[in-house]
Amino acid sequence: MNINKLNISSMKKLFNRLTKDKIIRVIFYIIILYSISIKGAFFLGFTENKDPYSFNFFAGYNKAHPFFNYYLTFTAAFLSFGFLFKGIGKYVYMLVVNIFLTLLMIVDLFYFRGFLTVPSILVTTQTANLDNMSGTIFSLVSRYDIVFLIDFIILALYLFFASKYFKKVKRSVKSFAIIFVISVFYIGYIPFNLYVLHREVSGSYIFSGYDPMDSARYFSPVGYHVLDIYNVYKDSKPYTLTASENKQIEDYFNNKKENLPDNKYKSMFANKNLLVIQVESLENFVINQKIDGQEITPSLNKLINNSIYFPNTFEQVNEGTSSDSDLMVNTSMLPLRSGSTFFKYPNTTYYSLPKLLEEMGYDTAAIHADKGSFWNYAAGLKGIGFKKFFDYYSYEDDEQIGLGLSDGTYLRQVVPKIKSLKQPFYSFVVTLTSHGPFDLPDKYKELNIKGELKDNIMGSYFQSVHYTDKHIGIFLDNLDKEGLLDNTVVVIVGDHTGVHKYYDDKVNTLKNPEPWYLDNGNHTVPFIIYQKNFKEPVKFDTYGGQVDIMPTLAYVLGIDEKKYINSALGRNLLNTDKSFAILTNKTFKSTGNTTDKDKEQATKALELSDKMIKSNYFKNK
Repeated sequence: MNINKLNISSMKKLFNRLTKDKIIRVIFYIIILYSISIKGAFFLGFTENKDPYSFNFFAGYNKAHPFFNYYLTFTAAFLSFGFLFKGIGKYVYMLVVNIFLTLLMIVDLFYFRGFLTVPSILVTTQTANLDNMSGTIFSLVSRYDIVFLIDFIILALYLFFASKYFKKVKRSVKSFAIIFVISVFYIGYIPFNLYVLHREVSGSYIFSGYDPMDSARYFSPVGYHVLDIYNVYKDSKPYTLTASENKQIEDYFNNKKENLPDNKYKSMFANKNLLVIQVESLENFVINQKIDGQEITPSLNKLINNSIYFPNTFEQVNEGTSSDSDLMVNTSMLPLRSGSTFFKYPNTTYYSLPKLLEEMGYDTAAIHADKGSFWNYAAGLKGIGFKKFFDYYSYEDDEQIGLGLSDGTYLRQVVPKIKSLKQPFYSFVVTLTSHGPFDLPDKYKELNIKGELKDNIMGSYFQSVHYTDKHIGIFLDNLDKEGLLDNTVVVIVGDHTGVHKYYDDKVNTLKNPEPWYLDNGNHTVPFIIYQKNFKEPVKFDTYGGQVDIMPTLAYVLGIDEKKYINSALGRNLLNTDKSFAILTNKTFKSTGNTTDKDKEQATKALELSDKMIKSNYFKNK
């Protein structure tokens, strides 16, 4: 009798122990499942903020809440493989998954702060872009990023005090299969109905669209990257436009035409040399502004007195940043919605500015301070149509500032390169020094900046821009001494915004900023068409984008409009009744005579450009 009582007591203890073991292990699984998923909401807590360096949990939660089941499902699919391990290995695997996915989301956040989108897996093929970028990367960190690491403290303590309950755990193929299959079916239900059964289901809209941030919001950053891998695989295959897509492209170009009579600007600078200077991170707000009576951009301010000036040119770059500007300025095509155009499609055919000018007898050259591998510039610019390409290896490396060659030594060495070109020429020159985080050596800081501005990133930006502006002035003076400016049109454009694009959080720490310091969502870069002998300076307040630069330049240079009217997505800002621009995040900026149809067409252009580049639309046109 005593033996039976002992056996029953032992069995009860064993049952209670097993139940306790399972409960403790299940709690661990639930904690790690939810902690990873909630980090997706944390990610949105930064990205849905006006300032992505600050954290607003409720903003992230409100965006994530309707789709949180997807957050859990994608995370569960990753964790399910842990059940194929036994013992403590199962939970070590889950911790490793947590570490990996957390780092992935932090990288996504840093990338968003730089590019206002999330990175494609293709970014891993672009390691050349990290050259000399450590300062920029560290400047993208926020003290609030610590929220991504809080759960590791909880999980570490949990494992420490309950480690004995995790040791004698068997492999469970059944658990893996159940969790993984249920996850796949839940994730795949809508796309299976849409693309296999061809029937509409509720929620199908979340699988449409070309905005990576939409995918990150709906599926969490984890889900976005799973879908991105699939899309990269899909995009690796030749893209063929459907009859419907071809019709949409034709309709776009037909609807874009305004059929206005030509004006005095047509062919105004025909047969002149063209020199485009694309200035790193140059924003329009510094033009004609002073700090304590000191002009920030005296050289550019002087140029405007002999220029056609467009102060409301909105940046439209995407993940390719500066290389996207190279693309738009020369082709009037919008950059890819995901990834870098120069990396993914460097050999796409365009009716580009260098090609059109070459047909008119121009010598063409792209001139960079960077190495040709950076953003795949060499292949991309040659693919656009430049016959000559000069990069870092074309110069004597006698002074480095920030990312590479200083603008002072670079522009000095560019002069003989331009002089060697046969006239008429088109020279596309790209500067570098005014790149963030704007670490200009003290000996070159010529502005006397005081107070809180001196120690703020805005003060550093003013110093960097002032330095580059000075050397642009010296550069143009040297070209003038060589007798080149009388017959040359000089165009100044910013490649993208700088201090407001990457460091708005630091700008906002200023206690007493001048109103003009603040961006207020404008994101504009200068577009200046200068000619030494032009005596009728004019400012056009028309809203436009970087995609409009190429057709505007083609108009003043006398290029036959028929050669680009059905290939340039942008419009000629010198002869238009429309005043608008579409940003890469689909924000529509407009003033004056614009309609809902204009907005619809402009937004459609983002998608159409993507498809045209992928399908090499102009190759057989």
